[in-house]
Amino acid sequence: MKRLVLIIMGLLLIGLAQAQELDDLIFQIQNDSLQTDIIKINFDKKDARRAMLYSAILPGAGQFYADRSSFTTYLFPVLELAMIGGIVYFNHQGNEKTEVFENYATGEVITQTFNYVVGGQEYSYTYTGPRYRRDFQTAVQNVLMNVNAYDIYDGSFFRLDATNSQHFYEDIGKYNKYIFGWVDWYHRFATDPTSEDAAFILEDPDYAFVWIFSGSTDPQLVHRRRWEQNYAIEDFMNGVITQPVDPDRAEASPLRAEYIGLRTAANKEYSRSRLFMLGLAFNHIASAVDAVFLTNRVNRTSLTQNDLKFYYCLDNRDNRLSPMVGLSYKF
Repeated sequence: MKRLVLIIMGLLLIGLAQAQELDDLIFQIQNDSLQTDIIKINFDKKDARRAMLYSAILPGAGQFYADRSSFTTYLFPVLELAMIGGIVYFNHQGNEKTEVFENYATGEVITQTFNYVVGGQEYSYTYTGPRYRRDFQTAVQNVLMNVNAYDIYDGSFFRLDATNSQHFYEDIGKYNKYIFGWVDWYHRFATDPTSEDAAFILEDPDYAFVWIFSGSTDPQLVHRRRWEQNYAIEDFMNGVITQPVDPDRAEASPLRAEYIGLRTAANKEYSRSRLFMLGLAFNHIASAVDAVFLTNRVNRTSLTQNDLKFYYCLDNRDNRLSPMVGLSYKF
């Protein structure tokens, strides 16, 4: 009898222990389910369109909205600062070099002596003033327009801006028809080296052949003629037959050639600045596109994807496990 009582008591203790373990298991399952439900409730699905708009306005903002731990969240703002820094730096460099070439043309006063040998006798003329002179340009172009009142010699085509504008500085280096104002060209091709005041001689018929025009010599077609080149006055007066000098060549005006080099250097800085501006625009576009992909990836890997969810769990009723199915909707 005692043995039977001990056996029964042992079986009861084992049953109680198993029941306790079962209760602990059910509690753990319910607790895990509860925690999962809380996580699901706390998660908000990200809007890809909103992320794209944020990053289009401020690169990296959409990534911060979707997933602040993403590498691109910090990459695009760094690129944005780099592009802005490049724009500011190269614009500043361009502005400084622009001041250099503008000052070179009209701001500095130079003294240059022009030496000539005519008929075995030496002549010299010392010039003091800016490297480019509007009055020299005006004197030559007015005569050329009288020679030919058509085509490029009409009254509007030759005119420079009256002030030292951006167009003025562009024109005097870009177009050959404005070369006459550079003092080294003027004193080599448009003045009499034997005259003490370096008189202008384009209108003197003795020097008519110094000026070379293109096109037909037929009076009926005179409107097609255009100035193209010059012989050096000194060579012409000495009877030396040389090749005419084309205004495009650096030897026509070394001052102009140096000026073009200075202006080209400034334009290169502005070109670099424009490249950074393109990079800035690309950074906004790339950031907006990346924000969309990042948001979609975050939504795919999240704990929930739909507001309407089914769930199941086990419930302990009368020491029996009963499966249960439920439906939840997140507002």
